[in-house]
Amino acid sequence: MSTLTNNTRLSPDDRYELASRAVMHERQSRPVHLVVFGAVVFVASLIFLAIAWQHNSNANKKLVSNSVAQINVDRMIGQINTLQAAQSESTSDDEFAPIPDILTRLTRIGEQVGLESELGLPKNTAPRTEGSTRLLTYPYTVRDPSLERILQWIQRSQDQIPGLQIREMTINLNAKSWLVKVTLSRYERIE
Repeated sequence: MSTLTNNTRLSPDDRYELASRAVMHERQSRPVHLVVFGAVVFVASLIFLAIAWQHNSNANKKLVSNSVAQINVDRMIGQINTLQAAQSESTSDDEFAPIPDILTRLTRIGEQVGLESELGLPKNTAPRTEGSTRLLTYPYTVRDPSLERILQWIQRSQDQIPGLQIREMTINLNAKSWLVKVTLSRYERIE
């Protein structure tokens, strides 16, 4: 029960003071500063999260870009290695590279197949220039008792000299030997 009697009446000022004290005690009882601190921390966390998410998004884009670039570089390295391996394994010469000793090679091949008569030098013909290449022709007249050796000389010449082709060939039989008129040709790059 209350210590105040029913006859006691409070003045309006006392009531106001009592109400203001009650409000003040009520404010002190509520931890508003903790709620405000929690709200500030929450807002700061959201800002930090947004910045971190943006940074992560940019880093992820950069990672994807670098991954694609690495795949392309790996693919190019593979192609380069394949080309280098093919080049190192290739024993054939460049088909259009100039060969300064081609006449010596042709004579040597004739000796290897066993032609009885010496080949000699072909008729001089001027090279025909076509753009960045020139066409060289080598007309030979070959006499031998064996047609097989002449054809073997032509075949080996084509096999051993890159880019060498038969342009024209005429075969005649004389009393004792075969007479073959052959024109060999080759395109060379002008350097």
